[in-house]
Amino acid sequence: MDSLSQILITRATFGRSQAALLAYLAPDIPFYATYPAWLISNGQLKGALETNDWPVAPKWMHWLHHIAHSLSVVASVMIIARLRQGFWPLWGRSWALHILIDIPTHSQRNWAPQFLWPFSSVTVDGVSWPELLVAAFHRLRR
Repeated sequence: MDSLSQILITRATFGRSQAALLAYLAPDIPFYATYPAWLISNGQLKGALETNDWPVAPKWMHWLHHIAHSLSVVASVMIIARLRQGFWPLWGRSWALHILIDIPTHSQRNWAPQFLWPFSSVTVDGVSWPELLVAAFHRLRR
């Protein structure tokens, strides 16, 4: 899902909490912080921008994505926070919401979250937002 939609959903669900908003966006930060730097360091950014042909990210980047989009990881971090702080933190619920929304809104061609990682590599072949928008546009034109 795109970041703007994620921000709007987080605000509607959790209010104006900056911690909840940051936690909601956090699962995507590893990719957005590393992929452009990786492209630049490999001299591939200019070509990708000119041709719109984006190189496949390295395996370590996929690994970071799996960690950040795993309900198992979120649950573990939330349990530790609960034991240490005595409550379920808002940021943890926001992080979990991000993953739950990403499951049906990412196709397997486009970084579908392995939401049970490291226990399973199962993904859902969801429908990405751009595909939904294109389909809706074509229906409206008929």
